[in-house]
Amino acid sequence: MDATRITISTPEDHEALLALYPEAFPDEDLTGLVAGLLGHPDVLSLTAWTGLSMAGHAALTRCDVSDSDARVALLGPLCVAPDAQRQGLGRALIEDAARQLKAESVSAMLVLGDPNYYTLCGFDQVSPVAAPYPLKPEWRDAWRMRPLTDAAPERGTLRVPTPWADPVLWS
Repeated sequence: MDATRITISTPEDHEALLALYPEAFPDEDLTGLVAGLLGHPDVLSLTAWTGLSMAGHAALTRCDVSDSDARVALLGPLCVAPDAQRQGLGRALIEDAARQLKAESVSAMLVLGDPNYYTLCGFDQVSPVAAPYPLKPEWRDAWRMRPLTDAAPERGTLRVPTPWADPVLWS
């Protein structure tokens, strides 16, 4: 694999990012959500490059938790181009995000995703913070947290900005 670099996404990247998601997730339509996240002031948007090619993306939405002063970030969506998968690019995006968010005093990252994958990326506990909407019972183990500091929240409910405020995204 060519050298990987991770950058903060720019408006010039948006069209290509919106085209990347259907390649990475042909059975899911994430373009509406991604379009709502790109350029949102609460979102850290990271683009991964291999050589001159866009190879991946991660969106991290800064959120609040009820009953807590903790600042957290919701990871998602995360995608890697099919020809760049299984080369550590997703993990590299997560690690870069963790470094940047920790520098902003964000205390934890939350994700709703495959626990087999995300456990390998440091999301090793089911989140004590409730999702903003009820989750399907079979998804409860997929709601995970990765503490970034000792101030990670121990309870409460995630409060999300507008792009994530559709209950359909959570069911």
